[in-house]
Amino acid sequence: MHFIKRLCGSWCAALWILAMPLTATGAELTVARPAADAAQPLPAGMLTTPVLQAARVIDLPLTVQHGSWSFPADGTAVWRLQLRTADATYVGLQLQDLQLPPHSRVTLSSDQGQSGPFSDRDRGGDNTLWLPLVHGNDAVLEIVLPAASMSELRFGETTMQYGVVPLDGRRPQTKAEGDAGACHNDVACPVGDDWRAAIDATVLLVIANRNVCNGVLLNNSRGDGAPLIITADHCGIRADGDGDGFPAASVTAIFNFQSQQCDRSVGVSSEDRITGATLLYRDSRSDTSLIRLDRAPPAAFNAHYAGWDATGNGASRGSGVHHPAGDLKKISLFDQPVQKEIVTITDGAIIGSRDQTVDAWRVAWSDGVTEFGSSGSGLWTPQQQLIGVLSGGRSACGRAGFFGLGGSNDVVGPDFYGRLEVAFTRAGALGTPIQRFLDPTGSGVLRLNQRTGGNAPPATGGSGGSTGTPESGGDGGGSLTWIALITLFGGVLLRRRRPA
Repeated sequence: MHFIKRLCGSWCAALWILAMPLTATGAELTVARPAADAAQPLPAGMLTTPVLQAARVIDLPLTVQHGSWSFPADGTAVWRLQLRTADATYVGLQLQDLQLPPHSRVTLSSDQGQSGPFSDRDRGGDNTLWLPLVHGNDAVLEIVLPAASMSELRFGETTMQYGVVPLDGRRPQTKAEGDAGACHNDVACPVGDDWRAAIDATVLLVIANRNVCNGVLLNNSRGDGAPLIITADHCGIRADGDGDGFPAASVTAIFNFQSQQCDRSVGVSSEDRITGATLLYRDSRSDTSLIRLDRAPPAAFNAHYAGWDATGNGASRGSGVHHPAGDLKKISLFDQPVQKEIVTITDGAIIGSRDQTVDAWRVAWSDGVTEFGSSGSGLWTPQQQLIGVLSGGRSACGRAGFFGLGGSNDVVGPDFYGRLEVAFTRAGALGTPIQRFLDPTGSGVLRLNQRTGGNAPPATGGSGGSTGTPESGGDGGGSLTWIALITLFGGVLLRRRRPA
């Protein structure tokens, strides 16, 4: 058994929730940059450090009086507030106990995009409305409601997610511009040509507008287009109202966040996204969670529903597709059989943290690596069927050298993936195995083919597989923890969970 320590660097070891200096001028609210070292513990009982924390969270003492009103001729009233920040890479909002009259519309917009409109029916059971991130320094919160009901508008607790990591894939400082390590592979390059199904099924998950993971859109035996996303349990997605993590309602799934040209940030968009989900399954032992998005991907997304393999037979070669550090999609390859291992993870950076033991596949990459922010991404067989989700590891490009000189691009260290076949039959925290959702027809299938959008029934034979004929290959494997050490002017930045 391996003992793996989940660690996080000083910049990501905690979330930040502070009442920051605010300046209100007319219909503007100016928010100062949060302190970088303002630490906040994880939600009570949360087992692990979220993979990548891309935002700091600020309490906004927001009231109706902060905004301005206008009255169009259509009988509506429009409440509007400009939110200005010093240097946020993006802005998101959580509006708790928001009192909205029927027929209201809420939007958050910037000069780079818009979230919404959302209605009063989009609030959760506690009247919480999550407004997904919009890129840029400033944003506009706008609420349109019937003029006769404007007195019913009330704000409860409001928090802003102040982006500190760019998630648009277009800025020079993002890893899409070559900053992710020389041994990463852009999925638009020829190395990705044999893996288009796996690539198209992989999504970027932004949880509570601040924590970044990966997920995979999965097919089921009914082939009904149910928008099922599998990810890692340690990403912290929980049932709404469950205080030991982040509500599924806060999840935004971003599709097609990838370049259209090899090693170039060309044709990049983060607008193919769906916000809101329901937690169906979570299990610590397999480090696996399954959510169902509130709506299916529209046809314009060209969504791909991935196949899966729950036989437990592993793979002799395959790939991993992921978004390192929330960056554009990358791909890694392995050419040796994966191995089954049991690994124990401990959150060494979190006081009072607990151990997590995971049944994992161990994978040694031959080309490419994973990185902080890749958690929840899939491990794929040659048939492009998912066999596990990334829990962590120690893979990294070779030594960086001194000021970039004399380094090595060799891949070092293994990674570990929570095994799908373990989750398939384990009841998990919610009492129902993941098999119930992946095989809703009760067919007993253990392998399933991929499919594109629509409601065509899935194939369960041939390269996709059915209950017999599992893919030949290794006996399975293990691979989990992903803490990469970056030495920066004498300091050590721990970016992934790593075996001790």
